[in-house]
Amino acid sequence: MKVERRDDDVLVTPVLLPEHDPEGSFRSVLKNRSFLLLWLAQLLSQVGFNAANYGIIALVTAVTHSTELVGLAIVSFTLPAVPFCLLAGVYVDYLNKRMVLWVSNALRAVATGLMVFALLVNSHAIWPIYLLAFFISLVTQFFTPAEASAIPLLVGRRDLVSAISLFNITLTLAQALGFLVLGGLITALVPTFQISLGFTHIPVVSFDVLFAVVAILYIICTLLILAIPRRALHQELSRKVGLVTVFGKETWEMIRLDLLESWSYIRKDRQLLLALLRVSFISVLLLVVGELAGPFVVNVLNQPVGFLPLIFAPAGVGLVLGGVLMPLLTRRFGTNRVIAIGSLSTAAGLLLIPVGRFVWIHVGLAPAGFLFVIAALMFFVGIALDMVNIPAQTIMQEHAPEEERGRIFSFQAMLYNAGSIPVLLFAGAIADILGVETVIILLASTVLGFRLWAARYTHSPIVP
Repeated sequence: MKVERRDDDVLVTPVLLPEHDPEGSFRSVLKNRSFLLLWLAQLLSQVGFNAANYGIIALVTAVTHSTELVGLAIVSFTLPAVPFCLLAGVYVDYLNKRMVLWVSNALRAVATGLMVFALLVNSHAIWPIYLLAFFISLVTQFFTPAEASAIPLLVGRRDLVSAISLFNITLTLAQALGFLVLGGLITALVPTFQISLGFTHIPVVSFDVLFAVVAILYIICTLLILAIPRRALHQELSRKVGLVTVFGKETWEMIRLDLLESWSYIRKDRQLLLALLRVSFISVLLLVVGELAGPFVVNVLNQPVGFLPLIFAPAGVGLVLGGVLMPLLTRRFGTNRVIAIGSLSTAAGLLLIPVGRFVWIHVGLAPAGFLFVIAALMFFVGIALDMVNIPAQTIMQEHAPEEERGRIFSFQAMLYNAGSIPVLLFAGAIADILGVETVIILLASTVLGFRLWAARYTHSPIVP
């Protein structure tokens, strides 16, 4: 049975009654037109962002053949998160979320279009690409907290787990679609051709086409955000909103006080602080696993790097499946129990990698066959990581007050990005000195240690 919900500023949309469309399901949140538009914008923007990052790395590699310059390219679209994410979070809390979202996508469309122009002028123009990539990443620091803060404004509390799970699934799919499908296929299949402009012939390479497609995706995202009714993302704005229009002494003082206020709020709410640490911890853990995957395949298993997808693909499938299952698991077992099971399962899955290889070799089986064991373990670990990450994100959404969500999520992003740099450096150094499997054992031990600390911090059982 259908009923209609009418609002002066919102389009009339059919809504299924609970007996046909239960709350907390993917179907329920996707029937929310405003959320659907935000979700589609997130999907397309993430696909474009990842495809552009792939294109930047591939372009620098093709032009320079320099590992150092490729590393600098990666820094160009990751570094802005450390100094600017907190500033962006403060501004997002004082600005209209809808405006921040569509302006961010519009600016990224313009910057990506400028990449196309720079390459058409000079196909070996690397430094303009670095600067534009830095600018796009800087703008993304405003988009991310605005998007995270917009979700609770569009869905009810009972739909939060489903909404966040759907966004996490989308994030994983977007990485695969951006890197492997859009970025990989366009750069591999599109041949070089020429555009005739009078007496001038301009060569167009595959990277030009890739960045042009990404710019179009950002334009579509801008239109999707503009299609969300203003009332759907309405929130009470602070009286200080006028201060954020000018970068002055008062503004910086306001930002300092707001950050101290946000940290004070986070510190007093144990559940919020722990959830923030868990989300950051899982994000850093995923980066370290990605860092170790290649050396493990090449140096430990003595297999070609082409076998690397046998590790990444099952982990990605596990992350997607975990996102699908998470609303059901949290309703059945409860958030805290799901997090505890996920933490212990993650540690067990990581520990089984070196232990399993040791047993596999002593049994006398072929080393190449162990790749399929690794694939199964990474699928298992992918689901386990979701069991920690998605419930923790839900707790962050529930405990963060509406007027401070942007700052809190930006604080988490800053913590994650700032913490990931030294962790990756130390993990790489230890792997080179003591071996990749030693680092994997340390990772498993760290997961168990973090679970032990979290249990003592919240006075909950270590084992559910």
